[in-house]
Amino acid sequence: MKSSRSATNNPSQPLDAVKLELAIVIGLAIGVLLVVWRLDAGHWVELGLLAATGFGAGGWLAFRTRRAVNRLTGQQD
Repeated sequence: MKSSRSATNNPSQPLDAVKLELAIVIGLAIGVLLVVWRLDAGHWVELGLLAATGFGAGGWLAFRTRRAVNRLTGQQD
């Protein structure tokens, strides 16, 4: 099995790390959803936790995807 850090000519290699992070973020979001589901707090608190998780995860994935695409096209970060 090849290392993810090995130098190859595969142009989609930087996006493989983003795919892995997407899987991790989905797992974390499901975990937060289960916690909020069992949490006995006000509706606004639960909505705030879900919104913060969504915005944080979405922002992180957008940032990482933009860096990977810039790296593929040869632009500076």
